Amino acid sequence: MTTITINIPNHEVSFFKKMISKMGWTINDGDVVRKKASSKEQALAKVDHAFEQLRQMNDGQLEGIDAEELLNEL
Repeated sequence: MTTITINIPNHEVSFFKKMISKMGWTINDGDVVRKKASSKEQALAKVDHAFEQLRQMNDGQLEGIDAEELLNEL
């Protein structure tokens, strides 16, 4: 197996993840190295991520789950 690392703009990440998934490849987000962000930067990044997921759900690119189902998984 070969590992390839690419640097892409944050706004293109969802496109590449979708493309990689359709090709049957895998993504290991655990191997991603990021600089340590301040707590304010971390909070803003989490909010940005949540809004991106909401946009994807509205566009039909991401499927949500019921709150009850989520609690059952926990």
